Amino acid sequence: MTRLPIQRLFADPPLAGRPPTGVKVAPNGSRVAFLRAADDDRERLDLWCWERASGRLEQRVNARTFDEGVLTAEERAERERRRQFAGGITAYAWHPDGRRLLLTVGGQAVLHDLGSGGMSPVTPPDTRQTGITLSRTGRYVSTVRAGDLYVHDLRTGAEQQVTHDGGGTVTNGLPEFIAQEEMHRFEGHWWSPDDRLLAYTRVDEAPVAESRRPEITADRIDAVTQRYPYAGETNAQVRLALVPIGADGTPGEPEWVPWDADGHAYLARVAFAPGGSLVLQLQSRDQAVLAVSRYERGDERVQPLFEEAADTWVNLHDNLVFTGDGDVFLWTSERGGNSDLYRFDGELVPLTTNLDRVARIVGLHDGQAVITGWRDDPTAQHVFRVALDGSAADVAPLTEGDGWHDAFMGRRAGLCVVTRTDPEAPVRVDALELGPHGGRPARSTVLQGSVDPHHPYHPFLDHHVPPRFGSIAAEDGQRLHYRLTPPHEVGAGERYPVIVHVYGGPGVQRVRREWGPLSLQLFAQRGFGVFELDNRGGGGRAKRFEDAVHGRLGEAEVRDQLAGVAFLRGLDWVDADRIGVFGHSYGGYMALLCLARAPDTFAAGVSVAPVTDWRLYDTHYTERYLGDPAAHRERYLESSVFPHLHGLSGPLLLMHGMADDNVLFTHTTKLLSALQERGIPFELMTYPGARHALQERDVAVHRYRTILDFFLRRLT
Repeated sequence: MTRLPIQRLFADPPLAGRPPTGVKVAPNGSRVAFLRAADDDRERLDLWCWERASGRLEQRVNARTFDEGVLTAEERAERERRRQFAGGITAYAWHPDGRRLLLTVGGQAVLHDLGSGGMSPVTPPDTRQTGITLSRTGRYVSTVRAGDLYVHDLRTGAEQQVTHDGGGTVTNGLPEFIAQEEMHRFEGHWWSPDDRLLAYTRVDEAPVAESRRPEITADRIDAVTQRYPYAGETNAQVRLALVPIGADGTPGEPEWVPWDADGHAYLARVAFAPGGSLVLQLQSRDQAVLAVSRYERGDERVQPLFEEAADTWVNLHDNLVFTGDGDVFLWTSERGGNSDLYRFDGELVPLTTNLDRVARIVGLHDGQAVITGWRDDPTAQHVFRVALDGSAADVAPLTEGDGWHDAFMGRRAGLCVVTRTDPEAPVRVDALELGPHGGRPARSTVLQGSVDPHHPYHPFLDHHVPPRFGSIAAEDGQRLHYRLTPPHEVGAGERYPVIVHVYGGPGVQRVRREWGPLSLQLFAQRGFGVFELDNRGGGGRAKRFEDAVHGRLGEAEVRDQLAGVAFLRGLDWVDADRIGVFGHSYGGYMALLCLARAPDTFAAGVSVAPVTDWRLYDTHYTERYLGDPAAHRERYLESSVFPHLHGLSGPLLLMHGMADDNVLFTHTTKLLSALQERGIPFELMTYPGARHALQERDVAVHRYRTILDFFLRRLT
């Protein structure tokens, strides 16, 4: 057994053991499907199925048989926004009959028959599409090609073009950049339950001013024209249409929905109610108000159902779930301070959970809702069920133990698939047969999660360093949870360097009782401790915890990280003079601020793809926390890194992808100039052609080798 090499971390077979993604239960509950990275290519996803009756797990589709081809700009953008870095089968959907699956592979829609194993192409050859969607009854497949929306009839094989004005700045049926990147709405069209109506967005980017950004690859430099919605500037125009679909599949004339008539700025979510009306979630520009509204065909205006409002901002979520009782739905709201469960039937009524947070509504079964959330400890998420009639005074847990759980259910069957991971083991998958409320569900193992002798990580297990968990108090008394991975061997009386691995950005939770990122082992096995702390502003907590960053980014977060360092300094194995900081994206921003504002605390830092000036970031994210830059100029100035650079003196390594279209390379070039003007030395590593995630295999290996070399030079 040996220490983990850097190149092995990104080689095949994947060291994480190919955990499942995209877990989905068949509508009739007979099977469970998911995607897994291939043994011989971590960047290719294959389809696997588990049979409920036999308990057999097998690979059903090897994506190697499909040609990945050359991705269109729309496909590349969609994968980047979803942070999806693997090819192969990138998405799939169960057909309502439970016997077929619609696959998205190589820019095509393909129907796979589980019985025969046959593959039936749905979309025309020599074309590529995005937004591939199966209709609710399973009769149609809708796709977007070259900016226009198409409908494919699975009965007849006919293709109908729904829109005809796509191209240039106009796209139909796909979400705009802001919706994908910041609202996490990845749909741009929706089918009604009976397939008689198709709703779609028409996005026109013409109102967004053109800007040019450099995109530098290995052999060329391009000035890419991009319509990027900078903070305070105009967003794309988003219209919403309803199109009737005839009995023969022919689309009718669009009816335009006046969703923005009352001044709403963002179309955050769209859903069809069982009765066929649209339920819309509409946000104000400052995101302090979210209106949940209904629209019936032919109405002159949308009809408000209720509003969520906050002094800071209202978080978006996907927890609007219809109960099957007419248009009644479940909802989660933070109006009471914590995210909790509600039922809407003309008015919003709270349901008793006694949890500290309801994270997600998983599904419904026998008058019960299955939910995920936590009680007492935000680092351990569990699965619960709760009676919808309020008959139970508390939720009933479906999981137990010191780990992080998630769950997935089908539309009707009482099968709940639970994933579990903990600090000692990778992801395990179990299927739970749900019985009456209070009854113990029968459990079947779908996928083992142990690191046995056949697991790719087993040869490195003797050097694996398990993390320690705990919490400290913030200045306002709220608890800050941490994960500390000590060095592989800690000798008596010896002191060791520690790397503070920070993200720190709003809405994100990093400290969870799970099988941690193996990249941390690179540092721990080479004599470094690694410390991660979820500062205020992060996600998965009460709204008060998040609200600490409103009006000023980089203030409460840095103070909390410094409180974490004060804790570290009290440990007998930590060398207080050799503490470094490392972060990516918002974490890169945090690394810069930590170095600049606490130069006597941090001995060195690595900043990867950092935001340096919030005026250069997008509308929806930045204005949520800092407001309109025209009205709040000081907020933007003080939240940027530039007023604080005078304090930066420690060794600094900067890294950035030279084709980053999210945190633009301009953030780093502007920083380089400012550092040079001030005579501040730094090291720089740029990656031609790489985007924000820097996930390309060669780039990832080089990046971690460079970071490790930097800290070995500066902290040892």
